[in-house]
Order: sequence, then C-alpha cells, then structure tokens
Amino acid sequence: MRNIFDRSKPTRASSLLAGALLTLLSAAGCSDVLKVELPGRIPTDLLGDPITAPTLAASVVADFECAFSNYVASTSILSDQFLGASGNLNAKNWGTKKINEDDTSNEQTSCSGFLGAYTPLQTARFQADDILARLQGWTDAQSPVPLAPLRARVAAFGAYAYTLLGEGFCAMRFNKEKSIHTPAEVLAIAEGKFDAALTLINAMSAGTAKTELLNLVSVGRARVRLDRGNAAGAAADAALVTPGFEFFVTRSVDADTRWNDAWTSLSEFGNASVDPQYRALTVGGQPDPRVQVAAGPDVGLPPNAFDGVTDLYVITNKNFSRADPMRLASYIEAQLIRAEALKGATAVGIINARRTQLQLPQYTGPSDDASIKALVLDERNREFFMEGGQRYNDLLRFKIPWKVGNDQNGVPYGTTTCMPLPLNERIAAGG
Repeated sequence: MRNIFDRSKPTRASSLLAGALLTLLSAAGCSDVLKVELPGRIPTDLLGDPITAPTLAASVVADFECAFSNYVASTSILSDQFLGASGNLNAKNWGTKKINEDDTSNEQTSCSGFLGAYTPLQTARFQADDILARLQGWTDAQSPVPLAPLRARVAAFGAYAYTLLGEGFCAMRFNKEKSIHTPAEVLAIAEGKFDAALTLINAMSAGTAKTELLNLVSVGRARVRLDRGNAAGAAADAALVTPGFEFFVTRSVDADTRWNDAWTSLSEFGNASVDPQYRALTVGGQPDPRVQVAAGPDVGLPPNAFDGVTDLYVITNKNFSRADPMRLASYIEAQLIRAEALKGATAVGIINARRTQLQLPQYTGPSDDASIKALVLDERNREFFMEGGQRYNDLLRFKIPWKVGNDQNGVPYGTTTCMPLPLNERIAAGG
C-alpha cells in the first residue's frame, strides 16, 4: 500500500521549493524577518547550499500558510458553525460529518484544494523539521543573512503544524514510524517544539521581529498547555503576550494555493452556509460585532448555496475575499486562555474588559466554574468564528454534542468528530 510520508526518494523540499522569499536582513538588524516576497524556485543541487537559507525558511512559511488555510476551511465546516450546502459529494460529506479513514479528500487534498488538511499539515511539519536541521548545520559566515531569525521562525511554524495535527486528528503517524500517536502524544511533541522555538528566539538580537515571534510562540504554547490540562502553565505563557498583538497568515489571489480557502470554498463557492443559530448573535440585546453575517444577495453572491436549495449566509467581517489574511494568534486569544485557566472573578474581568472595547454590555452572571466555562467557550466561539479551528478544538476538548439527525435537506449526519488518520497510514504502520 502507498504511504504518502514514507520517503525513500527526495522529499518535496529536495525537488522544487516554491514559496515566499524572506526579505534579506540588513547587517544593522533583523526587523524585516517577518516580511516575505514571492520568488521562483530553486534547483535540487542548491538545497545543501547555505546561500539558499532565506528561501528554504520562506518555503516553510508558505507550506504552513497553505496548510492553515485548508485547516480553517475543513474544521469550520465540520464544526457547528456552518450548514453543509454543497451539490458536490465530497464537500457534502464534509458538511454532513461523513469523513472516514478511507476518505480520499481527507488524505490527499493538496494546497490547490480546499477541504482536507492532512497532507498540507504533514508537509508543513516535515518541511519545518527538515529545514530547521539544515539551518542548524550552517553558520552565519556561510549564509547571506543571519540565521538565528530564520531558525526561530521555522521552529515556530513547525510547532504550530504539530499543534493542529494534535488538535484536529484522531491519531497521527510521522514519517516511517511503525507506531501510531494519540492526540495527547502529538500535543506533547508540539509543546516540546514550542520550547525549542523559544530557545531559538532568545538567541535573536532584540527588536520588533524577536518580540513578534515571542508573542506568537507564547500564544501557541499557551494554547497547547491548555489542551494538555496545564492551566497554570497556559496562564503564565498567555500573560506574556503584548496587548494588541495579532499575527496573520497571508493570502493572495496570485494562485489557488494562496487563496483564503475559508472564503473561497465555504462562501464564494457556496459549499456551506452560516448555521441559523449564528446569524443574528447579540449580547444583552445588542448586535455582536464579532460575528457579522449577511445573506448572499446583500454582498453580491447568489441567494442559494451550491446545492441550489439552502439559503446562502456568509461571514462579512473576516475571511471575506480570496486575499483576506487569516488570524493565527492574538492577544485576544491569550486573554481567553487566561480566562479559561484562571476562572472566577479574573475570568469575568478579562471578558468584561474585552466587552468594554466592543461597547457591549458587561457580564453580570454567576462566576462558578461551570458558568465561567460556558461563558469562555461562548466568547471564544464569537471572537474566533471561522478562525483557526478554535471552535472545532473546543467541541473536541469538552465533548460538546455534535449535530445529529438530518441536515436542512434531510441528509443524515455522520459520526465524524476528529479527522481520522488515513487508512493507508495505519496499514503502513502495521495495522
């Protein structure tokens, strides 16, 4: 049986690397490390040449950005935020939660597709591991740019790739291993990757690039620590994040591999429609600006989704074009991690501070643990609607009931919760 990550031949990295070329860093500082430009490709025989370090690092960014876009589209339609509304069997299966371990799209969808994130995420994490090892084998004297920022950046994106693989999938296999990892084991690996990234970030010179990466990794490790039940550690990491911090994955109209898949697949192509329970959210009777929804004709789209029957409703305040950037991490996320971890009056204070920013009524309800958990989950769902697999992760973490019965067209829902490890991986691992 074929296994897409048994690599006896050169890897994707060792054939052609297309991606975003990091702006060359000046000798005076590293403040441009987070800026990218799109170049062409590099031949295989240059992959071992330190002069290619910026391009290799940028390829990791490109691979992760693609994977993240696919992941957001896939987890959004699997969550309770959308109604599946496609006339295409593959997309209909995603919308009705019928993704089995032999599902081809789950295993094989690439960056030029939409629904299915396994191959893009596996590619992103493999590339990060492989290229970080290359970067660590070179010296600044051999490279055209300082290597510390590149190493740190590659490590950070690799850690995020492991995080999403751990959060979103029922099981995982890496490379040619004969073992199958549980989500808990993958998340433990992810935390170790964030630890390593922090060490590399601390080796950078002070500046805005270092600060941004510190914020990015602090949010990421806080997220993983919360996943793993380390509330104190999660709160400590989240407290380090700078107020106002946001980090976005870039998207573009230049190629289908660069599109915002959440917009293109779910809204523009009409494979999904915002679930009725989210179409008019309020707080204390006031419209909630965090989830802005419009009917298709109000924003120049058809009245019906792809299936020709379901009324089309789309999100308008995010993921609203092929080039719309996608938020990966933020101070807001960090604060909600703190709220979940610390509970009680601290959580209420965090949430009310955010509501004040949004000019929404204050929360004045009970502050027992159950009430605070429900409050935090609701706030996170609103803040990160159609973002980063946040709602999907909460559904899985807290075993929140999934949709059952039939969808709006009478099609029975399946039993998919977490995304399955492809059958070919289990076979290659020995069963």
